[in-house]
Amino acid sequence: MASLIRPSFPRQDSPPADSPAVQTVIATLNMQAHGEGGYFAETDRDPRLVPSPFPGTAASSGKLGPDLLSVQRPGFDPAVRNASTSIYYLLTSGSPQGFFHRNRGRTVHTLHRGRGRYVIIHADEPEHRVETFIVGHEVAAGERLQWIVEGGKFKASFLLPDRDASGAETDKSEGLLISETVIPGFEYFDHDFLVKQSLAELVGEEKAKELDWLVHN
Repeated sequence: MASLIRPSFPRQDSPPADSPAVQTVIATLNMQAHGEGGYFAETDRDPRLVPSPFPGTAASSGKLGPDLLSVQRPGFDPAVRNASTSIYYLLTSGSPQGFFHRNRGRTVHTLHRGRGRYVIIHADEPEHRVETFIVGHEVAAGERLQWIVEGGKFKASFLLPDRDASGAETDKSEGLLISETVIPGFEYFDHDFLVKQSLAELVGEEKAKELDWLVHN
């Protein structure tokens, strides 16, 4: 990491209300609060079923984070998965962070509006490399419109300020709206959160102190 990773919109006990424009997006897209932070709405669940390529035990076994077995989808069969699922995902100034989590499936992300920063811990690599990048529309500056996170990697995200007509950062944001497609389809059975103790074990005490504000608990 070349520079310190710090929130642009810090978490607050009493977060500010989102703007009317953001509230309209949430209502129009029928979004609900996400356990990772932010808001989401599932937009597609491919009816085709494929044999599960994953272990038969839940990822959220409590070894790293909260046990999610209680929130499994009704009718879920661990032997199969939907071929893919897609959601809208939104970070706002009132809920500006998506906390570290991982999924067993491959996730394709596509930007619709706004700016944000992603932090990826490559937990499947020997050195547990930490990668960070900005998602936004300034592609000439290296911002990404589309990004892929392979299964087994921890990811977190947080909101960045919008830019004005001159390209300068403002102190506000109208939200970071993206789509995520998980292949094979998302199930909480394949999902795991990161806790602070495990973060330190992955990246060391020094980096963990920089990143622990992006941990769920």
